[in-house]
Amino acid sequence: MKTFTVNIYTPEALVVSEEAEYLSVPGADGSYGLMYNHLPCVIALIAGETELALNGERTLLRCGEGFLEVRDNRVNMFVNTCVEVK
Repeated sequence: MKTFTVNIYTPEALVVSEEAEYLSVPGADGSYGLMYNHLPCVIALIAGETELALNGERTLLRCGEGFLEVRDNRVNMFVNTCVEVK
C-alpha cells in the first residue's frame, strides 16, 4: 500500500510526523478517512480520536479542535492539543 505524510502541529510544536496508509479524523460534519492520493481539501476538526495506520499497526491519538489541509500526499493538521492514547 502507498503511504502519505501526516504532520500534526499544536501551538507549541510539531508533535507527530509519520508516514501512514490511512488516517481517520473527526470532522465538524462527520468522520473522514484519508488515504494516498486524496483530493486536496481543508477539513474543520472537532475534538476527538484520530487514528493513524501503517503496516497493520494503529496509533490512536486524542486531538483537540482545529483543521487539516490535504495536498500532494501530505496532511498538515493544526490542533489545540494532541496526546497519544495508550
